[in-house]
Amino acid sequence: MSEGYILNAVQSPGFLRPVYEAVQEGSATRDEIRSTTGLHEDAVKQATDGLRYVRLLGKEDGEYYTGSLPWKTGDEELSFRMAILHNLAAECDPSDWGKQAVVLLNYQYLLEKDVQYFQNDDQVIYGEINDWHRSEKDYVPMSKQGEIDLNKNKFVNWSRIVTYLGLAHKARGREHTVYPDPEIVETSIRLAIEDSGSDGRIEIKQYVDWLSEELLPVSLRSDGSIPPAFSRVLYNLVRDERIELVEYGDAGAVSLAGTPGRPGISADANAIEVVSE
Repeated sequence: MSEGYILNAVQSPGFLRPVYEAVQEGSATRDEIRSTTGLHEDAVKQATDGLRYVRLLGKEDGEYYTGSLPWKTGDEELSFRMAILHNLAAECDPSDWGKQAVVLLNYQYLLEKDVQYFQNDDQVIYGEINDWHRSEKDYVPMSKQGEIDLNKNKFVNWSRIVTYLGLAHKARGREHTVYPDPEIVETSIRLAIEDSGSDGRIEIKQYVDWLSEELLPVSLRSDGSIPPAFSRVLYNLVRDERIELVEYGDAGAVSLAGTPGRPGISADANAIEVVSE
């Protein structure tokens, strides 16, 4: 691909939505966007490049136009962030990796390896992720200068992007926790049920497949359980009486890794059920 690389382009993801909305409201050039938003030139360039890389902005005859958001959740910020995740998930095709797949592939590594905390300047972890891209995923992003490797600056930018998207949370200093936003997870469950479930529930394996296709590259572990970071979110949604994990039909049971039992989680749970409001 000749396009740029999102980890080079976007240092401040908070600029993305204001610029998207400015274009949506009729600002068609960078000068018009600057006038509408009050952002400086570099911020506008960051945001327009970043939005193009996540397929939410196009350009024709010198003027920008917006792509549509796939879901209306009732929360504009949530809908926007989920649109970015959805478009990044489309980059994650093992037979034809998109250049921007790096965002979700890095996160997939943390989920699969149960990395609960990371520092965004940790050379060991971004070196391991970089090797994993090549050895396990056959993902090798390229530029005109050759292969693109993760380094400190790219990993810092990546941590800002996933924090903005709600996949990680800044704890203190450079330390971040790996914990998907419960609002994204709960909304994704409801969307998956609408798309592939029935009677307010969906099989857990079916939900994981839907999630990997539409939003996040989550997969069951070798023992058939859900990765710990994601399990903790589901556990807390059960605790907050938003969902229940129930036995339904003949599908095999799926457990939550690293969580205790509790009411609302069947010992033989194989489906997720939304609690009626």
